[in-house]
Amino acid sequence: MMANILNEILRHGVRSEPFSWPQADLETWQQALWQRFGRALVIRHVDAGSCNGCELEIHALNAPQYNLTGLGLHFSASPRHADLLLVTGPVSRHMEEALRRTYAALPEPRWVVAV
Repeated sequence: MMANILNEILRHGVRSEPFSWPQADLETWQQALWQRFGRALVIRHVDAGSCNGCELEIHALNAPQYNLTGLGLHFSASPRHADLLLVTGPVSRHMEEALRRTYAALPEPRWVVAV
């Protein structure tokens, strides 16, 4: 079965289309982001007990083809420099205190996204 799939790929090549984002939409989005966050949105990620699926996707976002840094999105190791707290996974009892401390260390206004 795997040989059939590989033969199909070799015979027809890659069929995906390159990603293209209209430049006008990108500039509008960047301007709104810069007005709100002063040229950068800094994200602090906390894994609160997930299966690592979200973490793989988050780490993949730092790849050069997505250019998050160019769009003004950065990941921070310190919650003191973050604008947003990104929590992945169900919060376990053992992670509750660490998550509360991380939240308390965020500067105002505090934004939290839970996945």
